[in-house]
Amino acid sequence: MRGVMRIFRLSGIGYIILFCLILSIDAFGQSVNSPCQVYGIVNYKGHPVPDGCVVKASIRGYEYASTKVKEGKYSLSIPADNPSTPEKDGWEKDEYITLQVIDYSGATLFKAPPDNPRIDINLNTMGVLNPTTTWGKIKALFK
Repeated sequence: MRGVMRIFRLSGIGYIILFCLILSIDAFGQSVNSPCQVYGIVNYKGHPVPDGCVVKASIRGYEYASTKVKEGKYSLSIPADNPSTPEKDGWEKDEYITLQVIDYSGATLFKAPPDNPRIDINLNTMGVLNPTTTWGKIKALFK
């Protein structure tokens, strides 16, 4: 221990190393590198939506992730933004994310917590947006 302290006292390199260590620790504490893991159940009028319904995650109108519902459940991973690139790659700290079930009305807005980006969100849809598509599928079954 005395040898390490002597290096710090005698050389400017010790101070530079210490400074770099402090900066790297601070940078890791503030960066958001983990994807936001969102999961839960999807209901329509208290019952699970059919398998294959699509749940999408968007930020400011741009879609960043989507998945299909299976057995009334969904799980998706929203990538984190890479601050070293000029384009937006995913979510950032203090940013709102919208979850929406395609062909159903209603959406859920949430802010991903930066310290633990794993969230259980249950989606309850309000109604079917495109009944003609559903009716067309039903008619096709009887042809």
